[in-house]
Amino acid sequence: MRLRLLRDRIPTRLDLRVFAGYCLAAAVYIAIGVSVTDFLLSFWVGVAYIVLAAWAVPTIVRRLS
Repeated sequence: MRLRLLRDRIPTRLDLRVFAGYCLAAAVYIAIGVSVTDFLLSFWVGVAYIVLAAWAVPTIVRRLS
């Protein structure tokens, strides 16, 4: 068995940026869910939110800049 190098496990700046985006999306989702409980409890609203927050918004921002 071949051992992996330690540097292969360290996330890149892009990985950390994507992770930060997901953390920000989660924080906003929780903040909205605290104020509007129905928003937090709906599965389909959660799926739509993740698609918008994690895919559509970054795509639009990339195209505008």
